[in-house]
Amino acid sequence: MAFVFKPAVYKSSALYELPRPVPVLRVRDAWDASRFKVPLADGDALVGHSRQGVDISLEGQIGSQSGSLKTSEGDMLQELEALRSTLDVSSASEKFEFFIYHDATSGTYRKFKLCSTVQFEMDLSNQNLFTYSLVVHAENPVLYTTAPGG
Repeated sequence: MAFVFKPAVYKSSALYELPRPVPVLRVRDAWDASRFKVPLADGDALVGHSRQGVDISLEGQIGSQSGSLKTSEGDMLQELEALRSTLDVSSASEKFEFFIYHDATSGTYRKFKLCSTVQFEMDLSNQNLFTYSLVVHAENPVLYTTAPGG
């Protein structure tokens, strides 16, 4: 397998590649557990240890989108508006899949399922290069290998 970094959102049977470059993508795992103090002994005991959903934080720049250069302020702003619209999740039926890697040879992707946007920021202060950051929450912590929609 020859996976290539290609962050994208798959929603409503459409694949939207995130504007590039994306210099930072972090996946944050967390676990739930109940902590109890052990009577008359040092330390504590953890019970009910289970994995929570995953938070994916990403920082990107509007340099290109799907191989097309975005160089004017109007083009960059239009792309940010398209990104905001794609990331909007108003109901549970609008949750999306978040793709991280793509293998063109086999047509497979590495993705998280049941995703929704937690936070989106954009910086329009540099007229030559707009930047954005977002946090996506995946309810399912498993990183799947599959084709889009599968």
